[in-house]
Amino acid sequence: MRLTVLGTSTPYPRPGNACSGYLLQSEAEPGERPTSVWIDAGSGTLAELQRYLHPADLDAIWISHRHADHTADLLVAYYALRFAERSPEHPIPLIGPEGLLERMAAFLGPSSVDELPRVFDAQEMSGWGGRMIGSLRLEWGPVQHGVPAFGLAVSDGSTRFAYSGDSAPCVSLEELAEGAATLLVEAGYDAGPTSGDDAPAHHTPEDAGRTASAAAVPRLVLTHIAGTVSPADAVSRASAHFAGETLAATPGDILTV
Repeated sequence: MRLTVLGTSTPYPRPGNACSGYLLQSEAEPGERPTSVWIDAGSGTLAELQRYLHPADLDAIWISHRHADHTADLLVAYYALRFAERSPEHPIPLIGPEGLLERMAAFLGPSSVDELPRVFDAQEMSGWGGRMIGSLRLEWGPVQHGVPAFGLAVSDGSTRFAYSGDSAPCVSLEELAEGAATLLVEAGYDAGPTSGDDAPAHHTPEDAGRTASAAAVPRLVLTHIAGTVSPADAVSRASAHFAGETLAATPGDILTV
């Protein structure tokens, strides 16, 4: 599989870096079309997605949770798929937390209630689940983020990829990541909350290293890194707790996973 990094910024887009978004594609023989899944649709990621394929060629969209820095470009994707020069042949599967389409309709207006199903074939996640999308098997499970949130694992039959979404360290994420060749983990905290604060909702770089070690993955990719932490520092801090390969995601990266 091939992972293209569309954006990693948190909690808002920066010049040259959209919010969270990734394009995961299967391998394909020459002349064949790969299975393409847009993972998280943060602000600015639709424009970056179009560097690699037309939105109508997506096989599915998967959304980890409803926060705007992971979903905002679904609104403009609706316009791109409904009213632009080329529409998809069938509604694109949109897999996300419950209530996602209702929130979009509240923003887009009453007329969109009937129009959204023409664009998106919505499937709500409410626990552990899975679905075949083309040649890829998607599996998901709940993670800890203070709102309904999910981690993702994807297999093509020979290799496995896992993604945390936004999440504090939790056993369910470790379970999803078991057997993965690459684990993509957000590191949105510079330091975790102190005693008496709200429950943790993100990883620190150190947490990411510990999660990767617990899941026994060979490679850790850090993303959605706190703005107070440089990518190089995040890699160094995570590597103190993880013996495998560690790198920071950069917009435009194309990684074999």
